[in-house]
Amino acid sequence: MRAIIKLRWSISIMLLCFSTSLLAQNEGQIMADQLYKTYKQKGAKEVLKVYNENNTNKEYEGMAEPLNVLAYRLMQDDKDLKAAEMLLQAQIEEYPNEANPYDSYSDVLMEMGKKDEAKKYIEKSMKMASEKDTEENQLVIEAGKVKMAMLENKDKQMNFLVGNWENETKTYSKGEETNSSVSSNSISYSDEGSIMIVDHNDPGNKPCCKRIMVYDPNEDEFDVAFMRRNQPTGIYNSKMKIKELDPNHLELTESYTNNDDEEVTMKHDIVKKTNKVEWTTYASTDGEWEKVRTMNLTKKN
Repeated sequence: MRAIIKLRWSISIMLLCFSTSLLAQNEGQIMADQLYKTYKQKGAKEVLKVYNENNTNKEYEGMAEPLNVLAYRLMQDDKDLKAAEMLLQAQIEEYPNEANPYDSYSDVLMEMGKKDEAKKYIEKSMKMASEKDTEENQLVIEAGKVKMAMLENKDKQMNFLVGNWENETKTYSKGEETNSSVSSNSISYSDEGSIMIVDHNDPGNKPCCKRIMVYDPNEDEFDVAFMRRNQPTGIYNSKMKIKELDPNHLELTESYTNNDDEEVTMKHDIVKKTNKVEWTTYASTDGEWEKVRTMNLTKKN
């Protein structure tokens, strides 16, 4: 397997490799290897002919099904998406009442750039999986959530922040301003793993802290780790859930456990403007929201 695999089918590949490694000695794996040799010599159409003539095991073997294993091998190693598509279509015809063949087929459609068609198969596989509680179907549902999140760019909801920013910050207590400062942020995003990294500089332009955000498609939220230089208590972890009020207005709810082992909830009101972001943070006090910080971000050239 390549060291780097895009999110669009990384989980499916991972689950596939885990399953097939456990079942590497069974008949399905042996047949997949034999079919690969046929593919190399005579192509995908001959593979289906040989498979239909020699497949004596009609019991569904899940992710270790020979056509499923071979299709992913063709996608990874041979980059032959047309052949993989043909094999996965045949797998659906063979097992129309199983969820995973539809999930696998969505992977090749995503690789081919057929996103709308892939969505239909992801939704179908998740619906079928939800109707029969098995370990494989649970994995299909989890993989489907990941792919739907990627197709809808949910992991990129905060990417409007990528770049270098001047940050004018004010803090408040009981409605009164208590402090103000000007600092800077440098924000980057890595497609591999869907990771956002925020580097904070203090008012003297020295690095002071770092925030790492990773989207969790199963919970539809961001897992966040915040690290401050010379901070004795270590890393602060929180979870952030985003609600889009309109295309330029987001509401972000953040929850974490503080040093006193208390559950804390913060609300962030974020308004996007041209090269500017207005960010207001509220803390919950006896069920009421109190403004505790404002940040006016201005993008640098």
